Amino acid sequence: MKKIKTMLVLMAVMFTINAQAQIQALLVGYSQTDNVYEDENIKAELVCLSLKITNKTNKPIFVDRESSFYYVNDDAICLDEKLDNISSKHINYQPLAPKSDTWVSNLKDPIKGKYDAGGGFGKGGKAYRQNDFVLQLMDYMETMRYELANNEKKSCTKIHLTGDESFLKVKVYIKYDLEKYLPGDDKKREDHSFTVSTWVSDMILSKFYIQEQDKIKRTNAVNIQGRMNDILHVFTDRPFEYDEDISPIGIYFTLFEKGKFIIYRLGATKEEKEGKSEEDSGKNKKKGGEEEMKSNFEERPKGRSKLIWEGESNNWVQAIEDSYEQYLEEDGMKPKKARDEAKDFAKKQKDLQTLKP
Repeated sequence: MKKIKTMLVLMAVMFTINAQAQIQALLVGYSQTDNVYEDENIKAELVCLSLKITNKTNKPIFVDRESSFYYVNDDAICLDEKLDNISSKHINYQPLAPKSDTWVSNLKDPIKGKYDAGGGFGKGGKAYRQNDFVLQLMDYMETMRYELANNEKKSCTKIHLTGDESFLKVKVYIKYDLEKYLPGDDKKREDHSFTVSTWVSDMILSKFYIQEQDKIKRTNAVNIQGRMNDILHVFTDRPFEYDEDISPIGIYFTLFEKGKFIIYRLGATKEEKEGKSEEDSGKNKKKGGEEEMKSNFEERPKGRSKLIWEGESNNWVQAIEDSYEQYLEEDGMKPKKARDEAKDFAKKQKDLQTLKP
C-alpha cells in the first residue's frame, strides 16, 4: 500500500509565517448570467477572468487585439499589451485555429495579494492600495471571518452579491475578422464584435482539507503513477450548478493574521503565499517597472485540482475526521489505523483552522 500523507503541504507555510495565522479556503463564484456569446462563426465564454473562444468554422478567425478590451470595474485594458511599443498602423491579430478552442486572456488576477487593514508599505516602500475594490473585499472578508470565529462549529459562511453589489465586475469586448487585414488594404471589412460579462456573485469561506496527488513510484521496468491531481474537500454546498471542466469557481486560500490577511491561489509559489507580488520577488523584469499581465487561468497547477463539495456541517472537525477516514480506507488502509490517523489529522486541522474572535 502506498504511503499515506497525513499532513498538508500548507502546514509547512504556517511555520514560516506568523504563528498566530489561521488558514481557510476561499471560494469565489462568478455569475453565469451574461458570460456566453454565440453566432454562426464562434462561441465565446468568460470563465472567471479568462475568455475561451471556440472557432466553429473550417477556416482561421482573427481576433483584433488592438481593438479589443477588458473592462475591470472602471478600468479599460487593451488586449494588445504591446500597443505602446508598435506602430499605430499595425493591427495585432491573434489567429484562432479552425474547429478548435483558444483561451484569449491577458488579465492579471486582482483578488490574490496581501491586505492590511492599517494600510502600510510593502517591499521597496510600495504603499498598499486602499481603493474601493480593496476596501469592499476587506469588508466582506472580515464579515465572513467574524461569523466563523464566533461560531466554532460552523463549517462555512457565504455572501451572495448581485451585479450592482459586486466589488468585481468584468466585461470583455472582442472584435474579430474572418480574414486578416494588413495596413493599406482597401478591402471592405465586415464588423464582427461581441461583449460578454460577469461579476463576483458568491464568496464562501470554508473549512477544508487536501488529498495531495500521489507520488511517482519508480521501478526498473516502468514508472507507476497514481492520481495526478490534488483533490480539495470543502465543507460547504456549491452555490450553483456549473460545468466541471470550465468551472466559474476561483479557488484560493486565506491566511488570517492580526489586522491583515493574504489571499493566494491553489498551486501558488512561496512568494505568493507570503503576499509578495512578482515585482516584489524580483521575478518581473519588464522595462519601465510595469507588471506583466497574465491570465489567471494559466496559473492553475500542472496537477489540476478537483473540488469536492462535502456539504455544510454543524461540527466541521468531526466532518473532516469522517471524510478523511473514509479516504484512507478507500486508499487501502485498515479501518482501525485509518480511524486513528483521521482523529490525529482532524485535531491538527482544528488547531490550524479555528479562527480567533
